[in-house]
Amino acid sequence: MQRDDWKPRFLLLSTLGISSVGDFIYLVAINLFVFQLTGSAAAVATLWLIGPLTNMIAKFWTGSFIDDRSKRKVMMVTYVCRAVFVACIPLAPNLFVVYLILVLLSVARAFYHPASMTFVTMTVPKEKRKKFNSLRSLFTSSAGIIGPAIGGALIMLTTVQLTFWINVSFFPHCRIPSLANARQ
Repeated sequence: MQRDDWKPRFLLLSTLGISSVGDFIYLVAINLFVFQLTGSAAAVATLWLIGPLTNMIAKFWTGSFIDDRSKRKVMMVTYVCRAVFVACIPLAPNLFVVYLILVLLSVARAFYHPASMTFVTMTVPKEKRKKFNSLRSLFTSSAGIIGPAIGGALIMLTTVQLTFWINVSFFPHCRIPSLANARQ
């Protein structure tokens, strides 16, 4: 096995890992943002309902949409949409607009995750999937520790609003390799 053989897969792993870290930074920031906006624990608790409810509704039709399109393009478009939506959160004038943005974020995530799983299956050869999946699991689990730590540090050093924008600034650094480059 050549060393270059893992380059596209490592690029994909890096993108998925950075995305996971960003999700956790966002998670810390959105909870504090809504609490600062409303002072209500119930409003923060409603955040935790929006994602699962939107996922249940959106996942009924995302699979058929993803099947007919390029998984890489679906991942890239939803990734950009997620960045734009996260950047808009600090500009939201009221709680209703924040919830609306969160619904849109959840819909984008409902497209991104199935597309990424299918893309990984198509990209990573069967004999390399165990190693790839174990590394992906390590990156995702590590993101659960690193993301909130970074988010908390950013909020302590700056503001919640600036933390959203710093998080968004890392979106362009993630690249999704093409299938042609990934298969060797």
